Amino acid sequence: MNVPRIFKTILTIAFAAICTTGYAQNNGTANTDQPIIDNDNTIYTSVKIMPEFPGGEAAMKKYFADSLQSWESKKFISGKVFVQVVIDKDGMVEPENVKITSDLEPVVNEKVVSLVKSMPKWTPGMRYESKSGKVMKVLARVSMTIPIEISIKGEEGEQVFFIVEHMPEFPGGDIALRKFIAENVKYPEEAKEKGLSGKVFVQFVIDKNGDVVSPKIARGIDPILDNEAIRVIQSLPKWKPGEQSKRIDGEKVWVPKNVSFTVPVAFNLD
Repeated sequence: MNVPRIFKTILTIAFAAICTTGYAQNNGTANTDQPIIDNDNTIYTSVKIMPEFPGGEAAMKKYFADSLQSWESKKFISGKVFVQVVIDKDGMVEPENVKITSDLEPVVNEKVVSLVKSMPKWTPGMRYESKSGKVMKVLARVSMTIPIEISIKGEEGEQVFFIVEHMPEFPGGDIALRKFIAENVKYPEEAKEKGLSGKVFVQFVIDKNGDVVSPKIARGIDPILDNEAIRVIQSLPKWKPGEQSKRIDGEKVWVPKNVSFTVPVAFNLD
């Protein structure tokens, strides 16, 4: 069958147009959906898509909880450790950039750093960049701070919880707690002369009897204000203790638990 030359030419042009359109669409999809790797080694603190631990935040908490559960310690250790990390473009923790920013004890710091460096591969962070009128996802190194809750049952004490079903209650509630602290704070004159002000965060435990025990500075300002904050917290009255439920012979009962608490003590210069 003889096809006129002009008809052949039209078919050739149409086929080429279809191929070009398909290539443009695929190329556009690759640019917008598939992240690219460039030579930018900047460490970002915020990007459009932040790195994510496999399974999310809940899975990361479980990772540390499971890893620390079998750790043996001669004494009870509780608190929160803040660790700064850099997640690289492959989603791996950069070992040389793991840094404790708020610690508990040297032995705890060492254990936490080891666990952080051994974390599984993350979904890496990505930033958006416009090139030639197209928006592309670009893999990025990202700095993050990870809070890690520590609660290790030692030979010398019982486990302390951060969350229980019935949290401890100050008599009168949160408003009464803030009022008690504000009315009992004595602003040290030396602190006033130095112009010291701000909030001191105190961490303590409400034990099974509702008593305040083991107060310590979670984030301080200056020893002068820190010591006053500790004094005020030590003067708190008895609380309603926290409780966790359990089944005994098929019946639900509530069991008092030791619970960690953190409150701010404000020092405001008038």
